[in-house]
Amino acid sequence: MIDYIIQIDRDLFHWINQELHMSFLDPIMLFLTTISNLAIIWFVVAVILFVKRKRIGGALSSFTLFIGIILALIIDEVINAVVGRPRPPEVEEGVRQLVDLPLSSSFPSGHAVTSFAAMFILVYFFPKTKYWLPLLAIVFAYSRLYVGVHYPTDSIVGALVGMMVGFLTIKLPLASLLTKLQKRYPNLNL
Repeated sequence: MIDYIIQIDRDLFHWINQELHMSFLDPIMLFLTTISNLAIIWFVVAVILFVKRKRIGGALSSFTLFIGIILALIIDEVINAVVGRPRPPEVEEGVRQLVDLPLSSSFPSGHAVTSFAAMFILVYFFPKTKYWLPLLAIVFAYSRLYVGVHYPTDSIVGALVGMMVGFLTIKLPLASLLTKLQKRYPNLNL
């Protein structure tokens, strides 16, 4: 059974990476995969939320997003180290690899983990984003298949892990921690 799933995963990867390739999409996918590297886009969003905090109701959303991203990155690294799955260009022939091969292993996709964790947290704080933010997270995860560095299951499991991280981050008592920080350091102006 597991061999069958792995074969479907490989076949789907080749179909996405080679058959769905369109030259005009290459720069778009390169841009999307680049801005989602190391969760840079989500850290930028967290900073923007913090700067605009008075207008959007405080620093809790920014703080929660920041903590969620950090947790997502840590959990991704741990799973990556334990599983150690080779990336497609290391074991597959004919891969269209559009970016340098990351040093970490393939499973799960860190881009998917961080994007879906961030998406989950942001939709919680800003419900109107539910109409477009999940699509952005999906596109970030898909871009990793398109550029040739992840299998579909890497992104699918990364998305599931990311949503779990987002859910757990929301359940943390971060509001009380922020209140304690504000009392202890009133000059921080949280």
